[in-house]
Amino acid sequence: MMKRAICVLMAVLALMLSACSQQPAKEVSLPQVMGDLAKAYGMDEGILELTEDDLLELYGIEAADVKQFAARIRLESIQADEIVLIEAVDGKAAERVKEMLDNRYQSKLNETRDYLPDEFAKIEKCKVMQNGNFVSMIICAEAEKAVNDYEKTLK
Repeated sequence: MMKRAICVLMAVLALMLSACSQQPAKEVSLPQVMGDLAKAYGMDEGILELTEDDLLELYGIEAADVKQFAARIRLESIQADEIVLIEAVDGKAAERVKEMLDNRYQSKLNETRDYLPDEFAKIEKCKVMQNGNFVSMIICAEAEKAVNDYEKTLK
């Protein structure tokens, strides 16, 4: 009986310690992250900053699914550069956002496949990513570096 009580007590203590050691979710300002990425990867000139209305129009993303976002797209239609950073309100919303960004990504591939081979190659090296409630699509010439920088801000 005493052994059982000690085991239960130790299990409760272990659960309490593990709960205390978990760090709270990191607060990330996506507009600030976008500003840093834009300066570093050439998305601060000749671009259009997208609004909440644009999220619905361009991507089919409902405002109710979005906690915060930052998005920029190249004004020249012959350049595929586009950076979209979204924090969804929860996991289900993040799945819906990812699906919409996947659709946009596929559409960009289809649009450039036969007409803009250099832009097609640029897009092909990119992808839509999800990290918890954060969903992103980073399409630019140095996408690998930009993605790496973005992922560092989420850690």
